[in-house]
Amino acid sequence: MDVDGNTNQFSSVFNKVQPVRGFEDVLTQIYNAIYSNQLKTGDRLPSERELASMFEVSRTTIREAIRVLEAEQVVEVKRGVNGGISIIEPKPNQLARSLETLLHFRVATFTELAEFRTDFEGKTAFLAAQRATPHEINEITHIAEKFEKLIKDIDTPWERLIDLDVSFHEAVAYASKNQIHIAIMLGIQSVLRKTALSLESGNDQHFRKQQGIELMEIAQAIQNRDSDKAKRIMAEHVEGNITSKMNQNSTD
Repeated sequence: MDVDGNTNQFSSVFNKVQPVRGFEDVLTQIYNAIYSNQLKTGDRLPSERELASMFEVSRTTIREAIRVLEAEQVVEVKRGVNGGISIIEPKPNQLARSLETLLHFRVATFTELAEFRTDFEGKTAFLAAQRATPHEINEITHIAEKFEKLIKDIDTPWERLIDLDVSFHEAVAYASKNQIHIAIMLGIQSVLRKTALSLESGNDQHFRKQQGIELMEIAQAIQNRDSDKAKRIMAEHVEGNITSKMNQNSTD
C-alpha cells in the first residue's frame, strides 16, 4: 500500500506516544506494525511531518527513530522530490552482526558453539545438496579445487587456506536457500576464523591434506544431490576440526 501523504489509514495503527519513552515508543509501534503485517516490504511510511503529527511528538524524535530503523536496515530513506521512507526486506547480515557480537563478548563458549556447529552445518550441507543451483555448485566445487591445489605447496600460509575454508562454508550456506542458516553462518565466520588460526595442526601437512579431501567430498556430494552424504561428511569435517582444537586446549 502507498501511504505517502495519507495519514487516515494509519489512525488505527499508530497511537500517541508517551514523552518519557520518546523515539523508543515510535520504534516499538513501527516494529509492531511490521510484525503484525500491517506494514509490509515496499510500503511507504508517511512523511516525517505527518509521522510527528500522528505520534504527537517532535520531528526530532521522529528523525531519531528513523535513523535507528535505517541503521538496522528496516527502512530505506530516499531524499529528494521522489524520496520517502520505505520498509525494506531484512538481510541475513542483520542477525549475523548480532550473533557475531554475542560470540566476541563470549556470551557463548567455544564448547557451546562446537556442540551447535556439528548438527547445524551438517543440515546446511543437506539442504544445499537439495537446493543448490548449477552456478552455486560450480562455485562450491571451485573453492574446494582451489583449496586442494594450494595444499600441495607446503609454503602456502595457513591463513590463506582458512580464508578459502570460510568461503566454502559460506557458499554452502547460501546454497541452502535458508535465510536463518545463512545469517548464522555469516555471524559465526569471524569466530571460526579466529579459532582456525589458533590451530597448531594447521601447519601439519597431513591435516591440511585431510581438510582438502573432506571439502572435495562435500562438494561432490552436493553436486551429486546426495543430501545424506553431504550432511554426514560435513558433520565429520566440523567434528574433526573441533576435536583438533579441544585436543590442543587439553595440552596447553
